[in-house]
Amino acid sequence: MKLSIITINLNDKSGLQKTIESIVSQSFTDYEFIIIDGQSTDGSPVVINQYKDKISYWVSEKDSGIYNAMNKGIRQSKGEYLYFLNSGDALYANDVLEKIFEGDPHEPFICGNFYMEVAGKLEEDKSYKNHDWRFAIYDLFAGFLCHQAFFIHKSNFEKYGLYCEDLIVMSDWKLFFQGIALDQLPVRYVDIFIVIYNMEGFSTRIGGEIIYKEKLQVCRELLSEPLVKKLERLYYLDQNGFVTDIMKSKKWIYNGFRVFAKLGRILGFT
Repeated sequence: MKLSIITINLNDKSGLQKTIESIVSQSFTDYEFIIIDGQSTDGSPVVINQYKDKISYWVSEKDSGIYNAMNKGIRQSKGEYLYFLNSGDALYANDVLEKIFEGDPHEPFICGNFYMEVAGKLEEDKSYKNHDWRFAIYDLFAGFLCHQAFFIHKSNFEKYGLYCEDLIVMSDWKLFFQGIALDQLPVRYVDIFIVIYNMEGFSTRIGGEIIYKEKLQVCRELLSEPLVKKLERLYYLDQNGFVTDIMKSKKWIYNGFRVFAKLGRILGFT
């Protein structure tokens, strides 16, 4: 099986129906569909039952958070790739999956473009089109990747483990940081719009202080303290408007981070 689609839901009946309909209408059929519901009380299980012949596995029970629910889905998955499409998000077109898996790819990560739905209006994002993933350490520290725009090879979870349930909102970011920024795993870009990402979700409501705190927690676990300090200083300068143009024009800064991180791991400092 090529793909496992995992949808988590908690009391978002209308959003869940939109998500389900975007999946079951796909022209691509080599997938399983897994729904993890957090014991919703708004009628979500009724919606799930309406599509039960299209769903490979579903459960409605209490969980301890978003990543606990996502991990339940991962444990049930059988596909080569995993794709997390949360309740309220929707695949952009009926042929999205067909185009993504055309040619039978096997790269660790596949990504594409996405739309953000903000107050009923769509804003397009094609920022991954010309992204130089080889220099992503600072990019990922200062920003994030839209997981709805990424298909993740299951081998990543075998290599790095399941999502860290101690993190509130940055566990998917941690996986990207490990695989793409630190280990420089290949990313296949497909120039299509994959998803309409609902910006009213949990992660977009979390304050910047929590996000930054969790990023530092991850970095202190994976990197040497000197490198963490460098990232902190650059981030501080960037927030004050001094670094952005330099980062775009001088790749040696990114390269320095790569060398520093790799040496740290070799010497046992990270």
